[in-house]
Amino acid sequence: MKRIVFALAIALGIYGVAVGAGSLLYATGAIATGATHNDCDRGVIAKALGKAQDDLTQQELKTETTKCLDTHTLTKGAAFRSQYLFWSAWPAIICAMVFLAWPVWTRILRNQEAAERAAEASHLEMGT
Repeated sequence: MKRIVFALAIALGIYGVAVGAGSLLYATGAIATGATHNDCDRGVIAKALGKAQDDLTQQELKTETTKCLDTHTLTKGAAFRSQYLFWSAWPAIICAMVFLAWPVWTRILRNQEAAERAAEASHLEMGT
């Protein structure tokens, strides 16, 4: 139970830092509202141009990506919600899960090392 409480504290701490940073950016008006590379996939651009991805020239890719990125704009509120409230939860969850799994993982590694030492010792005994 104690480990779960610590895991929750870790998750809340990480999430709090991310949301705090997002809140500060939102309050100061410095939050980014533009698109990311995820909004403009190379495959979609190639399909729109009627080409295979490998046949795109760098200039075509640059031009079409720039056009695509210019069409994706979020409001500051939407950017805050999607980038800081939602996506900030993932690092917090992952860190909490690693913290919870760490003792099991450590035990597995120690058992593996012990088994390797025992196997090595039995090989040495058989060889002498």
